[in-house]
Amino acid sequence: MQSRIVSLIFALFAFSLFAYASPVASKEVAAVARATAPLDVILNLFADLKANIDLHIAALAKLDAKADISVIVGQIVVLINACVTALVSVGAVVDLSDKTKITAIATVFAQILINLQACITVFAAILVNVTAVVNLDIALKGLLVQLNVCVAGILVVIAPLVVKITAVVNLPLTLVITLLGL
Repeated sequence: MQSRIVSLIFALFAFSLFAYASPVASKEVAAVARATAPLDVILNLFADLKANIDLHIAALAKLDAKADISVIVGQIVVLINACVTALVSVGAVVDLSDKTKITAIATVFAQILINLQACITVFAAILVNVTAVVNLDIALKGLLVQLNVCVAGILVVIAPLVVKITAVVNLPLTLVITLLGL
């Protein structure tokens, strides 16, 4: 009787190891599985990017105005570059009829840009942080260019959303602003 119980336990253990070792989809695959339409994928990418950047902005907000922000900004640049890579894999969107999703993508990008500008402005005047701000500016410009390649004409939607804030905040991200034509 005990040999049957032991063999049953070993069989259950073997099946549990098999179930534990089965492959699980990564976050990027899960994002693609959630939405197969290109605009949905882009919107999910930007929503995830905004959530991750907001975490880093919260860490920046806790720092002193004279602090070195290069490590945190470097992490933000890595997130932005990963989003650019994901946008390249999406490719150009042919069907631009869904204006609601295009506006949502533009709004999320504008929120990312505005939040970063408001937070970075405090630190941009310090000499130690100039390189970090320039790297962030270049990464954001790359993201904006790739977004414009994927969704042609989205700059026209983003620019008015950002114009409202440029009058209030002194913007250190000059490359992005010149690309938007502001």
